Amino acid sequence: MNLQNVLDFEKFVKGEVKKATEELAGLQDGSRNHLQKLVYTNLVDRFDVMVDKTILDNALHERLLDDALKKLDSPVSEADVLKLLMDGSNIHEVVESRVQNILRDGVLRGRHSNKVSKLFELIGLERNLWTKPRVNISTGKILGSFTPQNNKIPTSVCGYADWLYSRRNSIVHGGGSSKMLDNDIAQLKKLFKSDVAKTTRLSYSALGVTSEFYLGVVKLIKDAEA
Repeated sequence: MNLQNVLDFEKFVKGEVKKATEELAGLQDGSRNHLQKLVYTNLVDRFDVMVDKTILDNALHERLLDDALKKLDSPVSEADVLKLLMDGSNIHEVVESRVQNILRDGVLRGRHSNKVSKLFELIGLERNLWTKPRVNISTGKILGSFTPQNNKIPTSVCGYADWLYSRRNSIVHGGGSSKMLDNDIAQLKKLFKSDVAKTTRLSYSALGVTSEFYLGVVKLIKDAEA
């Protein structure tokens, strides 16, 4: 599998995000509030892009290819087939491009947690990453198991990733406010049985917790491919 985007993201978190977080530590709370939001949204967006690109880079992996082929319903003319056969060197690129377009119009348009789940499925990771409580939300560490104190924040790996993205949405689409979007509240309830708070505060420590979680996801992926 091509994991270059995963490795690039890991480098980004350990380098740029860590440096930015350390620089913010020297500022007063009131002065760094806006900068914290910028660092946080950039971090979450980069994780989302990493997921998208890793899925696209591995579009011809059998787990993705099989699903994509089931959605191919456009008729192919005899002329199209002959053109492909005459230029055999182009077949791979044509198929890859077609499958990538199907992924862009399908899974990559879906909810963040569904994309993360598809990436885990692609790598062959265990299915309980959607349901089993494994994330210590105080530290961001992914454990073998975790006992949540309440159901305000999802503690499965996919659920916590979704909650982080929902908090990003409150900043980006909520005019920088701390109010969670109604659709995100509803989806987190539907998908992960979580009664999330309607408002969320982005503290300085959240940057470290989020980074720790994302690096934990990277480790899961790398270990699965080792």
